Formats: sequence, structure tokens, C-alpha cells
Amino acid sequence: MDWSFLEGSRAFDVTWGLVSGALCLTLALPILWWSLPAHRRSLFGRALDARGNLQLAYGIFAMAMAFTDAGCRLIPHGDLPWVHPTFFVMTLALVVGLGPRVVAVGRARTSA
Repeated sequence: MDWSFLEGSRAFDVTWGLVSGALCLTLALPILWWSLPAHRRSLFGRALDARGNLQLAYGIFAMAMAFTDAGCRLIPHGDLPWVHPTFFVMTLALVVGLGPRVVAVGRARTSA
């Protein structure tokens, strides 16, 4: 597969890093907020994640991906042929996999 679309000018790198980092941060903040005892909401359901450990782990992972995506693009470095495609796939999986669920959980409480 050709991953050359992930490489570009310095402006592209900075913009792409900020956009992908912001997407992951947008997921991480509500997931971690809902992990706090005063704001408890279950992202995965009580049957699957009764203690909230899985939710906390995904929140931390999304936060780490936010800063990793942004940092990798903002800090100039040499050619890393597998790093950018891997971060792209991980970010895509995180946003597509958890994004709709985060929106659904967030909207469920506010409309009730």
C-alpha cells in the first residue's frame, strides 16, 4: 500500500498533527471525565466494564495518541517509514471505533 499521502510539506505535517491530535483529544476528554466518580457514565456498559477500568484505559490511550500524533508531526525528524502509517491507522481506528459511542453516550444524558 502506498502511504505517501501521509507525507508532505512542513505546513501539512503541522496541520495534520494538530488535526489528528485534536480528534484524539476530543475523544479522550469526555471518556476520562466520565471516569471520575462525580461524573460517572459507562462508555462500554456495566456488563462489560463494571469497574470502569476498560474505559479509563481507552481514555488514557486516546490522550496518549493525541499528544503522540501532534508531537510526531510538530517535532521535525528524519524518515520513519512505518511510524506515520501506524499512527494514522491507530488514530482512524480509535476515532471511527469509539467516536460514535462517545457521541451517543454524551447525548443520552443531555437530552434526558
